[in-house]
Amino acid sequence: MEETYYAMNPWWEGRTPETGIPRPEYLSQLRAALSRKQVELAIGGRRVGKTTLMKQLVAQCLEDGVPPRDVLYLGLDHPRLLGTRISEHLRFFRSLFRHERTRKLWLIFDEVQESPDWESELKSLYDLENVKLVCTGSTAALLASQGGKLTGRQTLLTVYPLSFQEFLRFRGYEFSRAEDYRFVSAAEEYLETGGYPEQVLDPSDIYLAQLLQDIVARDLVRLGRIRRPELVQDLLRLLAAGAGTRTSYNRLSKSLGVSVDTVKDYLSYLGEAYLVRALEKWTTSHTERVYAQRKVYLLDTGFKSLLTGKGDLGAKAETAVFVDFVRRGVLAGGGQVLGYYAESEREMDFVFGSHSSPTAVEVKYEHAFNWDDRRFEGVRLFLKRFPACRKVTVVTRDATGEVEVGRAQVTAVPLWRYLLDGDGGHGERE
Repeated sequence: MEETYYAMNPWWEGRTPETGIPRPEYLSQLRAALSRKQVELAIGGRRVGKTTLMKQLVAQCLEDGVPPRDVLYLGLDHPRLLGTRISEHLRFFRSLFRHERTRKLWLIFDEVQESPDWESELKSLYDLENVKLVCTGSTAALLASQGGKLTGRQTLLTVYPLSFQEFLRFRGYEFSRAEDYRFVSAAEEYLETGGYPEQVLDPSDIYLAQLLQDIVARDLVRLGRIRRPELVQDLLRLLAAGAGTRTSYNRLSKSLGVSVDTVKDYLSYLGEAYLVRALEKWTTSHTERVYAQRKVYLLDTGFKSLLTGKGDLGAKAETAVFVDFVRRGVLAGGGQVLGYYAESEREMDFVFGSHSSPTAVEVKYEHAFNWDDRRFEGVRLFLKRFPACRKVTVVTRDATGEVEVGRAQVTAVPLWRYLLDGDGGHGERE
């Protein structure tokens, strides 16, 4: 055990931890959290970069003057650590360096759900010990399993695949805003590659396929969430092929030859593993919102490339815009309910805000912006139904333009600019 501890904590012997490429958008939030008592829980999909983020946090602690031997990092999914309780790790850590019970320690546990009775163990440490706890987990199911044991004691940070800005940083791209064409090309790379850090640094369909298999096997099958992994693959292919289109549980159940309840369960499990997210209809009727068709998006466009091939950039652009909303927390509520608007076959891709003051976004991944085009019928209908709307953003490939429609301003912006500049987001902390 001691050998494993030292291997995971090289700073105990004066060596610098490997920190990879910084993700300051997340690290700044974690650093600010170090002074408070709560357990910091960073959640997100497998291989999304949580471990690297934890190493960056260790480096930050050391830079801030925390003694190296007061900081413990453990990847609890390591074979030699499986089955060991968190309290036992703390006891062994103290015995290694003869820490006094009153001495404050920094404990960073990666893949905390792999440790037995982890939620009760964290609660006990929080209540009784002078420690700062930072943990990561790869499935939202671990939160549901707590039974409220950490209520009021934890703060959540969701880590997503790389944003477009992070993608540029990881690729080493440093473009001038005057070089529009280079941003357009980079945005298409982003749509095809997705945002998983290792995939961005070294693209490989083999890696991405293995990652998807690991997520299904380790976060769903092994935890008893699903019993038919082949059904998951078929469902993901259907969702990838239909990205940006409305669907229903009934339609998916008929396509897959399974019950509606099975479809509902499997979609829920895929959401827990941070693979998909559903978008409801934007409407004043609660009943209609519950029973209307949904749009279901993959949370990474690289998986769409893997499942349905290259191309289909329009659907991938719409997916990227949706994931940008998710990353910014627009789905979190607080009057900023996000949904799609539709009447018959006419549709607006995204609407958020209150019904008395909505804002809309339409994705038309094209080279030109022509307001008279019949493809804008859904936007025109929405503005007719909701004249209080003052702003519509049309996300294009590389076209710009502006037109006033009644009291609304309709502005076309390239995808790359939209993803870099945002559109009224609310940050990443949940």
